[in-house]
Amino acid sequence: MIKEYIKSYKDFPIEGVDFKCTASLCASKKGFARANNAIYQDLLKYMPCDKVIGLDARGFIFASVLCHRTRTPLVLARKQGKLPGNLTTRTFELEYGVATMEIQKDSINRGDRVIIVDDLMATGGTVQAVIDMIYELHATPVAVACAMDLSFLGGSNKVKEQGINFYSAVEYQG
Repeated sequence: MIKEYIKSYKDFPIEGVDFKCTASLCASKKGFARANNAIYQDLLKYMPCDKVIGLDARGFIFASVLCHRTRTPLVLARKQGKLPGNLTTRTFELEYGVATMEIQKDSINRGDRVIIVDDLMATGGTVQAVIDMIYELHATPVAVACAMDLSFLGGSNKVKEQGINFYSAVEYQG
């Protein structure tokens, strides 16, 4: 079971939040392997795609492992100010504030089928911003994969309602 490798921190980063920490999952050889294997077996092994987008910053970890296993190119969706070049940008609301994500325009081609990978799905703001940028670049988001889904916050349902496949290694329902 993967959940045994995920530590929870009550009242972090603000009071009332039970923070699920992917650092503890990544620090465990068995936990990290199990999470990556679950995502690979459920998603990338069977889903054709042209690119995988890893979300800044912990999404890079899971996305890079999956890209290596499937020999699929990795695209980085970074926080504002971290990428050079011609960028597409989206600002969105987070659980605790506002953020901006950017992707280099030349990293995704017209018609690419794209999978988005992050460490966890919460309310879905970051993923939605990336979905919007993929469409702006005339590509198609075919799936979102996360190590953890905090389904009680609704982000994974928002993805599914758009007709985009959603996968997670672990789900927390509340």
